[in-house]
Amino acid sequence: MKILKIINNNVVSCVDEHGRESVAMGKGLGFASRSGMELAQDQVEKLFHLETQGETERLKELFSSISEEQIELCSQIIAYAGESLSKLLNPSIYLTLTDHINFAISRIKHGVVFQNALLTEVRTFYPREFAVGKYAIELIEQATGVPFPEDEAASIALHLVNAESDVPISETVRMTQALHDILEILRQSKEITLREDSTYFDEFTVNLKFLVIRIFKGEDTNSLLPELMDAVRSAYPQEYACAALVTEYLEKQSQHPVSEETKVYLAMDIRRVIEKTQAM
Repeated sequence: MKILKIINNNVVSCVDEHGRESVAMGKGLGFASRSGMELAQDQVEKLFHLETQGETERLKELFSSISEEQIELCSQIIAYAGESLSKLLNPSIYLTLTDHINFAISRIKHGVVFQNALLTEVRTFYPREFAVGKYAIELIEQATGVPFPEDEAASIALHLVNAESDVPISETVRMTQALHDILEILRQSKEITLREDSTYFDEFTVNLKFLVIRIFKGEDTNSLLPELMDAVRSAYPQEYACAALVTEYLEKQSQHPVSEETKVYLAMDIRRVIEKTQAM
């Protein structure tokens, strides 16, 4: 690989034999180097290859504007996230999360602290990502002395969810808001009562999360026998009515149709959590 540009003493941009540009980081990698030289592979500690040239340009610009310590801090958080979540994160996380953390440190230093309206929902629906977010804000405070509120753990978690599902962060926020609204629909139902302090409710919220993701992606492919659907509608009319309200809301928010089969599945899920909590 050949060096294209020196970003700082430890970061350079480089290009391989296929013309693909990456950003490389390593101690002293950019020191005494110049464009056109072969990249010292033994000095490369991290290699960032993003999906588009636009993202690569933005990453180079970002890395040139922040400290090397901050780059390393964010890389450490992302590495921990990958190991903790056991998932392959979209490489764009190096751009989006580093940019978010950099701006958050700056604004919190200036006394600008945002409240995350989806804190409760993120904690409920994405507990593993939220745990990584908690780890991240502790690490940031140790490294910078800047105290991050729990709201920032939720914001970091949303970036991780986005990198896992490979959808825009705006869509991740929309889905999380949808989960919040669905729980409100269920809470306001006079026909059913769900105990939110039970492990069964936790299982239900996980199923609900994957339902929302599927619908927003337009992947509603369930199939049930007509006789079974008739039986569920007849046996559990209140649960079915509640499921109908939820799926009607989902159709409006996702702009994707929701099948009758999915509606029946949701009614059965609602009934299951009711029966399990009543037996406690």
